[in-house]
Amino acid sequence: MTDHIVIGVRKTLSDDATHRHISDLCTAGPIHYTRQEVIDSIRDGDSWKTLADGHSAEIHITEACPHEGCTLGPYIATNPDSTAIDNLENLAPG
Repeated sequence: MTDHIVIGVRKTLSDDATHRHISDLCTAGPIHYTRQEVIDSIRDGDSWKTLADGHSAEIHITEACPHEGCTLGPYIATNPDSTAIDNLENLAPG
């Protein structure tokens, strides 16, 4: 099992051009992983977490993109906690 720390994300425009999807996650180095590579890695037992300003959140697989009406899935997200700083969607561009 490997622990990965995500410090940034890359996003692409959704097919209907109404919102953005996380396309890549960026770790220190910088090394980029596609959303699907991260999903496969989590399913294989690896741990993925965000890190921003000393705050961390666990990344997990969700059924679909959280944007209302969007069916792109599977997708990835972090659980809401005491700060939005470490939310996957709020990380700086990588």
